[in-house]
Amino acid sequence: MTRARISKIGAIAIVMAALSTTSSRAATDKPIVVQPGVPQLFIDNAIIESEQGPIRTLHQPIKDHGGQEPIIASPPNTSLLAYGSIVFDTRLKQYVMFVQEFPSRQMYRVLSSDGMNWGELDPVHLDTDLGDVPRDKAINAAGNREIDLFSCMYDRADDQYPYKGWAWFANWGNDLEGIFYVQSRDGKTWERGRQVVNGFAGPGDTSCREIHQDGKIVRGPGDVTLFSYDEQTGKYLGIFKFFNHDGYKAGNNHRSRAYLWLDRLDEPVDTDRIERIALLPPNDYRNGDTEFDEYYASTAWRYGPLWLGTLKIFHPRGNYPHSSAGCAFLKLVVSRDALNWSKVPYLNDSGVPEVFIPNGPEGGNGGRNDGGYISDFSTPPLRIGNELIFYYSASSWGKNHPRGERLMGGGIFRARLRPDGFVSIDEGSVTTCPLELKGDDLLVNAVGPVTVELLDSAGDVVGKAEIQGDSLEHVVKFNGRSAGSLAAGKTPRLRFTVQPPGRLYSFTTR
Repeated sequence: MTRARISKIGAIAIVMAALSTTSSRAATDKPIVVQPGVPQLFIDNAIIESEQGPIRTLHQPIKDHGGQEPIIASPPNTSLLAYGSIVFDTRLKQYVMFVQEFPSRQMYRVLSSDGMNWGELDPVHLDTDLGDVPRDKAINAAGNREIDLFSCMYDRADDQYPYKGWAWFANWGNDLEGIFYVQSRDGKTWERGRQVVNGFAGPGDTSCREIHQDGKIVRGPGDVTLFSYDEQTGKYLGIFKFFNHDGYKAGNNHRSRAYLWLDRLDEPVDTDRIERIALLPPNDYRNGDTEFDEYYASTAWRYGPLWLGTLKIFHPRGNYPHSSAGCAFLKLVVSRDALNWSKVPYLNDSGVPEVFIPNGPEGGNGGRNDGGYISDFSTPPLRIGNELIFYYSASSWGKNHPRGERLMGGGIFRARLRPDGFVSIDEGSVTTCPLELKGDDLLVNAVGPVTVELLDSAGDVVGKAEIQGDSLEHVVKFNGRSAGSLAAGKTPRLRFTVQPPGRLYSFTTR
């Protein structure tokens, strides 16, 4: 038995505990409705009723150029930050990427007709005139008043202001620190609206929300706060940073993530509605974390019946094989309701738990690689052809370097993943909960050998098929019959059995 296999088996108990918030459904629950074209993934256990020794792998997006060269390089003596969004402008018929230059904090937009080939950095104007506020009113008197995180959406239904967003105004003091609503007719010139989130400005600011949880005290919302738009419900998911400047064990400031559904972007947010922190670092060595790890940022996007997102892990200390001290890398997180979240705990392709997008070697390729401080755009990966395209930013050096190197270099990078390819079952057997199949054909995203069995309500096998080869859409027939015809309006279960080197990613109907 190989060391990798031993480590995977040893991780099963930890994995099951980590996914307790997304555990298997009770047998008495209503059947899971499988709508045509909506993928059912095996990232959590919500669709699984029983299992026998499944081994799952977290798959890392494959970096273009191995992460050694950006697709959009940072100008000299700067770095580009993914402190923005990527949207599709239906008027321009182009993708629009909003990026921020560091340290100037100038916002730029970049255009692409195909989501792969990008034009030049084009400056964006955003109204930051809040009047003549005395400098001594600011908590951080030495700090530059600037824009920090920016997130936006494109509203196809609004002819006047299709661009809508949030921008964090930093270092303006207790009253003005926070999120302002912004809007634009063209994405180039942005108008500032009202303040919608009064932010935590730092030590001495007692005007904001304080939450006591798991023996920790955090305050917020803080600067790395953004939103995600849900087209299915028409609502907005606010994603809020909480933290504590006091510095606990190992200097950990407990940077954390909280979530809240909102009806509008342009109205003040009642942060008292935030009942708990969804992702709070343990400040300890457990469940894939170390005492140094902080949850600096996160994103969220609907993917079929799931919510997925990235979790940015900043660690001021601790040199990891996948990230140097003072740098940041990305993990993958999952939710069923967008409010309660778990890290995806499986070992990745390199045998490391949880790490989704790692750093390269710090300062690699003459300061051009992704070895430093990684950030992610607020919007989901792009589906281009038969790939999911992830864009992210990274400096080449992290925060533990002197000015001139600190957070410099790198730029915007690209990585690619198989559709539905976040997690695969590589060995073992899983049986689903009862299903209501809304389509006739069963489609399976897999690499064979995989055995598929259709079970009736008594658990008896009424159909069996074998999958060989690699396809995003294996059409599964049971002795020539479709899953829909065999189910005949009832609620069957599916049992999948994977033999190495097979991989099972997802299934749906058609």
